[in-house]
Amino acid sequence: MVSAAGVREILAGITGDDFVRDAVAADAVAGVQPSLVVAPGTEAEVSAVLACASRDGLAVVVRGGGTKLDWGAPPSRCDVLLSTARLDAVVEHEPGDLVCVVQAGLRLDALQAALAPHGQRLALDPGHGVVATLGGIVAAGAWGPLRARYGTARDLVIGARFVLSDGTVGHSGGKVVKNVAGYDVAKLLIGSLGTLAVVTELSLRLHPLPHASCTLAVEGLDAAGVASVWRAVEGAAVVVSRAVALWPDGVLLLQVDGTEDGVEAQVSALHATGRLRRLDTSDAETAWTQAQAAVWTEGATVAAIGVPRSELAALLDRLGGVAERTLALPSLGIAESRLRPTISEDDLRALRAWTEQRGGHLLLRRPAASLARLAWPQHDDPALDLMRAVKRSLDPTGTLAPGRFLGGI
Repeated sequence: MVSAAGVREILAGITGDDFVRDAVAADAVAGVQPSLVVAPGTEAEVSAVLACASRDGLAVVVRGGGTKLDWGAPPSRCDVLLSTARLDAVVEHEPGDLVCVVQAGLRLDALQAALAPHGQRLALDPGHGVVATLGGIVAAGAWGPLRARYGTARDLVIGARFVLSDGTVGHSGGKVVKNVAGYDVAKLLIGSLGTLAVVTELSLRLHPLPHASCTLAVEGLDAAGVASVWRAVEGAAVVVSRAVALWPDGVLLLQVDGTEDGVEAQVSALHATGRLRRLDTSDAETAWTQAQAAVWTEGATVAAIGVPRSELAALLDRLGGVAERTLALPSLGIAESRLRPTISEDDLRALRAWTEQRGGHLLLRRPAASLARLAWPQHDDPALDLMRAVKRSLDPTGTLAPGRFLGGI
């Protein structure tokens, strides 16, 4: 094993001395302290860093904006934190094809600012969108209210370049939306929390910015009322771009987009479903900003929960005793909940059992230290065996974020 000083010297020889430093407390990954932080400036430097780490038995965790380092389970070890901060360029943008290629360290807000003059956007709006990087969002599988209409990163990433733990550079997909050649490894990396490869570049499907938008709010709802209003919305002649239920606030927020005439027609159709309050532009922006950040209080334990849509009202009622705040997407039956600081292991097991009995699932996006070992469901089935085999194939030395994913992967 090379000494820490020796590793630092090797890494400095790859990236330059200015881009390697000793780690500090703020660099900890879910409480696990690395020794060094390195910031490669090119894909070739990422490759060299990982080849060094694999050869010398070092564990590496990747950091983008640092907003999701405490997602999943704590890594079993972390020697080097690899920052993608210097990989932050828009590589290519083809407005006519609604496609762009970006480096993984580019922040989401910077990409949106670059696309806006062309009347386009990436239809992702996860919490921490201001500082989150594209690579981090993809690696975490993060989502926001726009998921209801546009899907997640799995629907919007059409290709990727990545580096395996031994330094091998790979690519998957391409720069066209309908690309079906070969295995879609890029999809495999989405939501993997950096345990399979380091994403260096992404090809993304874009959407036009709407000409007009309108946000409506329904307030004072109980759990059954949320489900009832949503059923009425589904029966109306509208296409809702964003729809979230905030609980226990008892608020349902709806957004429709399109041309000005089209939006007004949809608003009229929605008003026929019940009492809705139309928000002005400023109030709507504030409402959606607050909704996206609703559960992400610093340090709070956050659970991601999915149930059949028919169980949404029951889920909201069930969360009353264990969650402080919940954001739910009624069209999909999924929710993110900020759990009470006092929640015990027994409470969490009971909540997980309740969701699974109804055909759902629960995982901890961000677990408290006391609940870290319960971050993932304790299942052992053929699917998990397959996931372990994929890990062994892509990262046989266990270099990348070991133990951070389901089943200790």
